[in-house]
Amino acid sequence: MDLSPYRWQTECIETWLEHGGRGIVQVVTGAGKTFMALGGFRELDKVHGGCLKVRIILPKLFMVKQWRNVILEQGGSLGISRKDIGIWQGSHKDSPDRKIMLYVINSARQTFSLHMLALLRSGAPVLIIADECHHYASEENRRIFEFIPGLRKEQSDRLYTIGLSATPQTEDFERILVPALGPLIFSYDFSDAIRQQIITGCVLYRVGIALPPNDLDLYERLTFAINKLTNRLKKRLMPKHIDRQEFLMVVRRVARSQDMVMASDARKLLILLYKRRAVLHESTIRIDCTLDIIDAADPTSKIIIFTERIRQTEELFLMLEARYPGEVVRYHSQMGEQAKSQAMERYKFASARILVCCKALDEGFDVPAADIGIITSGTSAERQRVQRLGRIVRKSEGKDLASLFLLYLMETVEDDGRFLDNQEGLCVQELYYSDSSATMRFPRYDDLVNEIIEVESSKQLPENHMMWLKAFLGMGKLRTDWLLDVATLEHRAEQAKNRSEHNYLICMVRMARLRVARANGTC
Repeated sequence: MDLSPYRWQTECIETWLEHGGRGIVQVVTGAGKTFMALGGFRELDKVHGGCLKVRIILPKLFMVKQWRNVILEQGGSLGISRKDIGIWQGSHKDSPDRKIMLYVINSARQTFSLHMLALLRSGAPVLIIADECHHYASEENRRIFEFIPGLRKEQSDRLYTIGLSATPQTEDFERILVPALGPLIFSYDFSDAIRQQIITGCVLYRVGIALPPNDLDLYERLTFAINKLTNRLKKRLMPKHIDRQEFLMVVRRVARSQDMVMASDARKLLILLYKRRAVLHESTIRIDCTLDIIDAADPTSKIIIFTERIRQTEELFLMLEARYPGEVVRYHSQMGEQAKSQAMERYKFASARILVCCKALDEGFDVPAADIGIITSGTSAERQRVQRLGRIVRKSEGKDLASLFLLYLMETVEDDGRFLDNQEGLCVQELYYSDSSATMRFPRYDDLVNEIIEVESSKQLPENHMMWLKAFLGMGKLRTDWLLDVATLEHRAEQAKNRSEHNYLICMVRMARLRVARANGTC
């Protein structure tokens, strides 16, 4: 297999070379940053007559296999064979003189700088590829860069670097990552990738959930106590104008201080915040809503569900397995490596179509393209949100639009996903769910359905006609078909394999026409 770069990859490599082969690249998940980095290696290796050494730093063990497989797939164009690739992780430590070495950060902290010094002193040119580079600014991980300040100029001139991440900006980005890897030289976001058809367009369904009365009562009591303690600590500790993250950092520091009264209040506040977060994350209404979304989805859909707690992952897995036996797998940090590997194999090769995971797949893992993503809890971590969206926008055959359902509890502190409003190519829809009715309200869609039914009812059509019309319109509520263009839907209706599929698509054609007419102001 040969590298056939996208336009952005070629532009990025050119920019990187113009910056002396140093810099950080910010690229949306699923757009091909691994292939871009290998393309950069290939170009730089030509400059050095095939003598370039490559050192790839990875934050997690499972990424070793992914990188190794991609390198071997591209072996012909890269001039790399299996014996040229070494691995340094855990008890597996190959000789560090291979052309390409893959280092897992947990095993590399002590030795990476020593290996780099030896290479550079030998006169070899070296390229460092730091994948998911935001990990390497932490106090422990930054030790891999300890060799850099002591380099002589001729050694420094032979060192090339490229940092890769969808979200490289971290707390010590300017202080640690920029001096070690170079500045941010190229950005390629969702809007760019959707516009150039590198990834699939996406519909974001923000699902506002009404917290059940019992949960709401506990939430409000905890919030009252939190506000009381917060005000007391703010008066004694700091000026009024401070953001939430800064305030929490101060509270954690005070909780460990010698001031017994202040430390006690700080610890009480942290405990209350944890309890309130547990109320939000563990409310059973999230599971009810998730199950209803999956029940309404196309039964052939590939689905990833992101949870915040392992207990919730297990509960959802058991309930889904009962409904869809043999179609569901789970993945979380408390599972053994073999169990996790088997789960991913089943999901990748289609014997399972629903994957329930708890944070473990937020970044790095090469997950197959999914049609539907469900985030069961709103999250304020931008890195997590971007990575999760990236999991479902990978292109795949027959996929027109991906769907991302973001569940959040209304009238609480939970994030509702407004951060995505400015993403070009992302269609945002508002839905509402309540346990009192156990139904999903979708005002925009429901208004269109009611208009069609009203027109058809006036024609005094047979009862069975109205029944199938309502049934098929109902099927489309949580699917993206009605958002496609009319010509595509009409073509699909003509190609439909059975009458039921044909009738459903004809209903979606009517919905699409009405949607377009509304948007153009013609009805």
